[in-house]
Amino acid sequence: MKTCPYCGTKVALSPLSSYCSFCEMQISRGDLQDYGKRKNFLPASQPSLSDLNKSTAQLMNFSTVELLFLLKFARKERADIYQQRYVFIQAMKEGANEFSGAEQYAFLEYERATRKCFVLENLVRERMGYYPSKLTDSYIQTLAARMEESVKKDMVIQQPKPI
Repeated sequence: MKTCPYCGTKVALSPLSSYCSFCEMQISRGDLQDYGKRKNFLPASQPSLSDLNKSTAQLMNFSTVELLFLLKFARKERADIYQQRYVFIQAMKEGANEFSGAEQYAFLEYERATRKCFVLENLVRERMGYYPSKLTDSYIQTLAARMEESVKKDMVIQQPKPI
């Protein structure tokens, strides 16, 4: 039995579309659930560092958990770039002016990394209403565990017992 992912009501199937009478809306075939199950929002795998190179439009298709992982990666990358730039600046203060080109390149990379952080923070903020100032492994693991737990309770209403 195919059901609505929002309310658990049996969905009226037709060759072209699916309709939930309770929600009064069309349901895409990909969103249909079986027997009142809840839609699982946990990704099958963790995103990779290469996903940071994707455009904002592409990142908008990632799940919230994936965006949090990417934000953690992006913040780490930005911190590493900042540290490199700091080394160049310190060397230039000591008179090693041959590093000015490297420092300018490091600044451009830092700006790019910072803007990517802004994008990811705002995408997370759109979904959660805020973005975490500090992202730890335990924060993400706790969120994933809560998401797993919320999938376990089916949307099924028991029929009343005869009185």
